[in-house]
Amino acid sequence: MLKVLLYSHFFYPSIGGIETVSLTLAKAFVENGLECFVVTKSDNNVADNFSFPVVRNPNIRQQLELVQWADVILCNGASLALQPWPLVLRKPVIWVHTGYQVSCIDGCGWVEGERAPLVPLDSVAYHLKRAGWRAGMIGAAKLFVRRVFAKHIVSMNVAITKWMLQAQPLPKQVHIYNPFPLANFKDLYSSVPEYDFIYLGRIVSEKGVGTLLRAFATVIWSFNSPSSLLIIGDGNWRSKMEQLAYDLQIAPYVDFVGKKQGRELTEYVSSGRIAIVPSEWYEPMGGVALELMAAGKNLIVSELGGLKEMIGSSDFTFPNGDYEALAKRMLQMLLDENLRNNQLRLLQENLVNFTPSLFIKKYIELLQEVRNKSVISRHNNKNKYKV
Repeated sequence: MLKVLLYSHFFYPSIGGIETVSLTLAKAFVENGLECFVVTKSDNNVADNFSFPVVRNPNIRQQLELVQWADVILCNGASLALQPWPLVLRKPVIWVHTGYQVSCIDGCGWVEGERAPLVPLDSVAYHLKRAGWRAGMIGAAKLFVRRVFAKHIVSMNVAITKWMLQAQPLPKQVHIYNPFPLANFKDLYSSVPEYDFIYLGRIVSEKGVGTLLRAFATVIWSFNSPSSLLIIGDGNWRSKMEQLAYDLQIAPYVDFVGKKQGRELTEYVSSGRIAIVPSEWYEPMGGVALELMAAGKNLIVSELGGLKEMIGSSDFTFPNGDYEALAKRMLQMLLDENLRNNQLRLLQENLVNFTPSLFIKKYIELLQEVRNKSVISRHNNKNKYKV
């Protein structure tokens, strides 16, 4: 039986794309007859109740024992967290690139509300200037180590979109989309929308909520009847965005409802008509777009990054950060029922390509391939040194 050690820096009860995918993978591995341990830095105040063990903040001894146990270590993110044990014990490691950790120091190409370079040397220069010599050099050293590991040490790199495959080309790299569970969002079609527009996600600088609010203000003043916007989520920019809505004089038309989960989340999602994913940074994938597609929502997404791949031929995008272009797209979609219906048809046709089981199968095949190559390599090395 294949034994998989899945490292996920963030994990349930934390909420986000990485957490969702890691939980989906772990459940699927067990359901398909694999053994799986999850290792995470996320705390949980109550006992875990999963079909697999979760080890939170393991000490050095626990890390060593877990790495010894595993056939393959799968890191959902380019992380050095379990090193040096995989290297010392010669265990195969797979890195799933959920960000730009081997291209820039910050791992996002975005720092405190502004775009940052995604080219290694430019990133080093940027952070030296911004953070000072000491912090910049520490960041540069970590970036160098991550690049060495990605190019020469890990057994396989996984790009989660074609965008990532091109934006961050690496040796020994395959492309597998993230498996997002979509079943909970697929029963929402009968609901009558209460809001014209909806945003679902974290309220942080790179997610473009400010761009959305400015675009919505333009829509409000261009439209002859009242419009409405629902914002589901939370984050360290929420108060700033609520103030922006007030300053733009659109606060009466915008509802910030905070972070939602489970049935309450799906009920709120069902109340929106047109979903906006306005990320200003280059989203590596953007699973929220798939969830909104599954819920039967029209979609407008930012152009650069992985989001455009999610919506396929229904392409309805705008340049990242351009609120005027977004406002035009919002008005087009709001006023043209034929356009909405045609896009919904295309989105549902495209959604079939993101069935989670397709990617789970690819991950299991990859894990088996990497494990088998490792076994053969160790066997050959033993024979090489026999007298």
